[in-house]
Amino acid sequence: MMGQDQLRIMTFNIRSFEPNFDIQPYAEKLKAETPDIICLNEVENRSSRQQKNGKYRDLVAELAQKLNMFNVFGYSYNLSNKDGKLPEEQFRYSTNELYGNAILSRYPIMAVQAMQLPRPTGSADQRGVVTADILLPSGKIIRVACSHLDHVGGQLEQAEVLITDKVKSATIPTILCGDMNMGPGSAVINKLLTAYDRLDSDEGSFGHYAKIDFILGSKNHWKMSECRVLDNYQGSLELSDHCPVLSVVSLK
Repeated sequence: MMGQDQLRIMTFNIRSFEPNFDIQPYAEKLKAETPDIICLNEVENRSSRQQKNGKYRDLVAELAQKLNMFNVFGYSYNLSNKDGKLPEEQFRYSTNELYGNAILSRYPIMAVQAMQLPRPTGSADQRGVVTADILLPSGKIIRVACSHLDHVGGQLEQAEVLITDKVKSATIPTILCGDMNMGPGSAVINKLLTAYDRLDSDEGSFGHYAKIDFILGSKNHWKMSECRVLDNYQGSLELSDHCPVLSVVSLK
């Protein structure tokens, strides 16, 4: 990190680490950008199809170990019971077959929280958000939230939770990252922008370069000096149908 309060932040929908659940190419891709904070969507963790030698794998922890980072994983639903309600502390591994979001940090994580978002009629999957309060070298604490909104419906109701103090801290600067499944100018993004500022560009990161992956910051706390959309390959391997987004931000 160039300055004590300057951060290199990445958001990346990794499509469950498919097709072969090999963490190494993801680690190489991410490490090359020297990120301070990484937010990951579509994280499948400790699932049956990811087993190695008959054992469940914590792929988030494996990736964090390769990058020498702290980590928290918050699961949105259990793959074997997608409609089931989760325990309040759903970042704790009380079961296997998990699917959700993760945050990796170069700096210590002081507190964590995970919750399910509303799932109104017309939405497809249960969605969630995970937050981490992170201690910077300067001694300041920031909050990072990682979420993935539905791709069919209910995004506006989900976004309404992301602007409340359940997610955005009322006392410390907050970063919100993730796949919002809606683009600039949509009602969903406009709702988020009542509480956050854009810390990214309009360059697309999905499919035919649609802009749906965002890096946002609580209003009047942050400034962005650089944003890049990276390619989604490591060598000849396509890592995801999304591209990673990197922003360099600093506290005002």
